[in-house]
Amino acid sequence: MARNEKGQFLPGNKEGHRFTRNGDATEAGAKGNIVREEKRKERQTLAEVLRQQLQEKAADGSPMTRLEYLVAKAISNHAKGALSLKDLTYLQKLLGEDVLNIKTDGPQVVVVSDKSIRAAEKWSKKGE
Repeated sequence: MARNEKGQFLPGNKEGHRFTRNGDATEAGAKGNIVREEKRKERQTLAEVLRQQLQEKAADGSPMTRLEYLVAKAISNHAKGALSLKDLTYLQKLLGEDVLNIKTDGPQVVVVSDKSIRAAEKWSKKGE
């Protein structure tokens, strides 16, 4: 119960500590992290697995990754006609890199046909 003038517990005082280190809470937290990691691996998406595989080396002793190899092969084969750039766009779609961002925070234009304008004028005159 020893406290200083600010009401804080003095060093070495065990009475004010609610939790101890390396106790049950720490063990439970560590187990929870392991379970979460296992669940994340179960829920892996196709894009995640594909990214992992593409980051590996193309062959033993090769300086290029599989991704670099595929891009180089696609470019060289594109000239021959054996592999099209469409294959790369499929790969891009699988990885989720084909996202189109549209910003809508600028001025907005509403297109109204002449027929709609005439109809609005017709109805607005009847109301008066």
